[in-house]
Amino acid sequence: MKKLLGIFFAMFVAMALVSPVYAGPADDTAPKVGDDTSFFGVSVGKTLPPLCDNFGYVWYLEVSGPGTLEGRVDASTCGVYNVTGTFDAVSVHLTASGGACCTSFTYAGTYSRASKTASGNWTNACGSSGNWTLAVCGKRAE
Repeated sequence: MKKLLGIFFAMFVAMALVSPVYAGPADDTAPKVGDDTSFFGVSVGKTLPPLCDNFGYVWYLEVSGPGTLEGRVDASTCGVYNVTGTFDAVSVHLTASGGACCTSFTYAGTYSRASKTASGNWTNACGSSGNWTLAVCGKRAE
C-alpha cells in the first residue's frame, strides 16, 4: 500500500510540474495580496533611494521589517518629521510626526512597483487634507 501511495504521489508531482495550466503571470512580478517583503523593489533591511513628493519634500525611508517602513521626511521650513508606516501588495500608510508646523500628518494610498510611485490622500492634526504623490527623486511625482 505504501508503495502504491508513493507511486501515486510521484505521478501527481510530475503532472503538476509539466502541466501547461499556470495561474500567475509569465514574469511573476504582479503584486500578490499579503506580499509585504519589498517596497518600491527594496527588500527588508534596505534603504530606499530618496523619494520626493508633490510638495517638494524629501523622504528617506527604510523597509524595516515585513510590511513596515520607517525613516524621516525633510519638510523644508517645517523641519524634519519622523516617519513610520505599513504597506502590502498595493497600499501604503505613512504617519509623519514631530515637525514644527503641525504635529502629525497621515498619508494613505496605493503604490505601483512598476513605476515606483505612490499616490493618495493626506490629513493632518491641524484639520487640513489633500492629495499626495511620491516618486523616486528625479522622477516626476504627479
